[in-house]
Amino acid sequence: MSRIVCLFLIAIALGLPCLGLAQADNALPTNLTTVSWKPDTLQFGIIEEGTILLDSFVLTNTGLLPYEIRGAKASCDCTVLRYPKTPIKPGQSASIRIEFDSQGKAGLTQPGIIIYDNSSPNLRSILYLNGRVMPRRKPRN
Repeated sequence: MSRIVCLFLIAIALGLPCLGLAQADNALPTNLTTVSWKPDTLQFGIIEEGTILLDSFVLTNTGLLPYEIRGAKASCDCTVLRYPKTPIKPGQSASIRIEFDSQGKAGLTQPGIIIYDNSSPNLRSILYLNGRVMPRRKPRN
């Protein structure tokens, strides 16, 4: 008998989201918009280890509602991000400035950047830096 009650409770719990009775926290935001990036990958070519690369990504709000960046995170501490804190209106563009420190990053490198936002369909945008860092040559004694 307890198995039947247990199965019944599981069935009810799994059925709640289908009935629209789930908590509002699980609902998707209604203020989603779309955004385009130019570029979505910064190709920096070949640089010497220790070089600090300054560049930017340009975003354009291609949706009908304001675009909001809620946070940003780089895959390594070698990248510093600066992004707009105010919403970007439809049709407007803005820049996300990056500062990449190549110290200790010799070889092929492709750090990722996640922009947490209100873009459809994933509530985030993923950007990349891509290039090769040549090891710094040690002086001969």
